[in-house]
Amino acid sequence: MKITKTAAIVLFGILGLLLLSGCEKDERSSLPDELIVNNSAAETEETAFPVTVGGVLLESSAERVVSLSPAVTEIIAELGFADRLCGISVYCDFPESAAQNTTETVGSNENPDIEKIIALKPNAVFTLSGLSERDIYTLNAAGIAVPELGAPRSLEDYSKLYRDIAAVFYGRELNGSEKETEKAAQAGNSARSALEAAVTVQLESFVYVTGKLTLAGSGTFESAVLSLLGENLFGGEGYVEPQNAAELSPKYIVADSSLTETELRSSAEIAAILDGGAVPLFVTARCFERPTARTAEIFTEISEQLED
Repeated sequence: MKITKTAAIVLFGILGLLLLSGCEKDERSSLPDELIVNNSAAETEETAFPVTVGGVLLESSAERVVSLSPAVTEIIAELGFADRLCGISVYCDFPESAAQNTTETVGSNENPDIEKIIALKPNAVFTLSGLSERDIYTLNAAGIAVPELGAPRSLEDYSKLYRDIAAVFYGRELNGSEKETEKAAQAGNSARSALEAAVTVQLESFVYVTGKLTLAGSGTFESAVLSLLGENLFGGEGYVEPQNAAELSPKYIVADSSLTETELRSSAEIAAILDGGAVPLFVTARCFERPTARTAEIFTEISEQLED
């Protein structure tokens, strides 16, 4: 069959286009998957960052963090991120594995070694008590975030503390699927559920006496935790001197274990409650001062005393 010159030109043109398209396909298929952009997927994929925690915008998961709070250090370890601690306060002594893996101590919340913290190049610095404006400004100027976290005063605050710390590492959005539970929220819910599930006894009614011989009322973490066991008969707000406390008739006086019954009786109001038949129970204040999973140990302490 004889092919005209014009037909030959058209045929070669078609073959050329086929070869070029084949080369492009082969070249694309040889590229690493991460370099092949799927535009439709990119538009619909949910991302966990940026996220705002404690009034601070974080662009990505924190790879290096400093904790100036023993409670925060414990929570970070509980969440499985102890390996991201590059600096801790001199008071961070638990868990031991976190203290051992973190060789750098950076002072305390009251007296932080700002220069040393900056040298460690963390993404974020945690504290529950707050830093001075000058220290925050200096850290921010060095590109270090200082989330504003507060010590919990309620069970919801306790859950939120876990959520906020977890969000620094996990972010807050769903991981690509509405069916998946948000990890930060799950951390907060799990912490509160575990605390509530640890309750093994009931006290019916109580008042709590701090190491300073004040009573803990509503708006205190002590009252929030112990209210899982019974009713706090002290109706005041915050920590208040025990005026008119003699009028109360709780079944138990729960007190800071740094006190003795003799010291409790040094307050006439508290002595009157004891004389009215209230049973004294002593618990470790650290369980309240460090709001972590170890807070549940307070229920065991109470249970053991009731058994005796």
